[in-house]
Amino acid sequence: MKVDDPDRKSQRRSSQDRPYASRSRRRKRGRAAFFVALLVFGAAVGASLYYFSLPEPAPQDPVASAPADKSPKPVERTAALPPLNLPADDAPHGSTMEWWYYNGILDDKAAHRYAFHMVVFVANGLIKHTVMHAALTDLQTGRRYTSQTRTAGIPAQGTDNGFDFRAKGWQVTASGASQALSATLDSASLALDLGESGPTVAHRAPGSETPGLLDFGASGISYYYSRPRLPAKGEITVAGKPVRVSGDVWFDHQWGEFDVLTLGWNWFALHLADGTDLMVYELFDMDGHSVVTAGTLSNAKDAVPLKAGEITLERRNTWTSPRTHISYPVEWDLRLPSGVMNVKPFVADSEFDSGSTTGNVYWEGPVKVSGSREGQGFLELSGYDRLGAAQARSK
Repeated sequence: MKVDDPDRKSQRRSSQDRPYASRSRRRKRGRAAFFVALLVFGAAVGASLYYFSLPEPAPQDPVASAPADKSPKPVERTAALPPLNLPADDAPHGSTMEWWYYNGILDDKAAHRYAFHMVVFVANGLIKHTVMHAALTDLQTGRRYTSQTRTAGIPAQGTDNGFDFRAKGWQVTASGASQALSATLDSASLALDLGESGPTVAHRAPGSETPGLLDFGASGISYYYSRPRLPAKGEITVAGKPVRVSGDVWFDHQWGEFDVLTLGWNWFALHLADGTDLMVYELFDMDGHSVVTAGTLSNAKDAVPLKAGEITLERRNTWTSPRTHISYPVEWDLRLPSGVMNVKPFVADSEFDSGSTTGNVYWEGPVKVSGSREGQGFLELSGYDRLGAAQARSK
């Protein structure tokens, strides 16, 4: 593994489509259409920040109230859509793009630690496909196990107020207050039961009166909510050895009719030691320029959308993949009004090459938090393969 010298300039990357081999022109066209649909779907994560670039009221002083605005308040487009309705909206919606995402850091009785992420993508484009990704990292050894699967159609059982995806031995299900995850990886496996604890966080733009709905302007509208701390218990198997584990798991669900192909993103999902949960997005274009930075700070009682001026991200160190030669900014200083937190990976080599299922490459791994607050969580870096390709073409 190689960690590059610090570069404090925020640099962004991209995710270039990778050709998928086929034996006939018809198959090439079909798979090309699938990759377009899945790339749109994957880029949707970054799209969830685009709405922050729309005009919004100037930030208010946290102590003194701003003078009343006598001008008519613009009507939000999201007000015309049905509000977020849980638990019914846990179920699949049949929208253009949708995903159910989990990550967590788990402990066994001997204080050994393991990190995982698992996600179900459903793309309803020209071709309907379901993709599942999973990664498990042994934080004692740094050994990482990954797997991915793609299935035509939507292998989901009909479930009221929940979901039940089963394909090729994988399972992602939710019914009532319980959820279950299982996956078989290379020389490893994962099986977890999740309960429900704490509030659901409906993400929204600062000043918006429609929580759980994000307006992306010309790119469309999306629903987005999280359950940051689901208590999990279960078993993982590493190199043939089963281990009982437990811990808190972060859950995300997003769906809608939106389309962004020219953006990348840095996404932080952090469990802080004081019980606060922090989600931050930084969206960037294919020239590497930051478009917007925003997110949500939540706890057991409240969830507050953060304005762009309340968050500053500074890149500290990069890691370059020896396989793809893509450079990822894996260490950050994250500044909030309460102070500066340093976010650093447990394992720098956390690249996920999903070329065989979605045609892109991204970085997704566990991170530790120090500084003004301590904690742990996950970092996702997407779009850097496209960013590198775009910069190479411009030379």
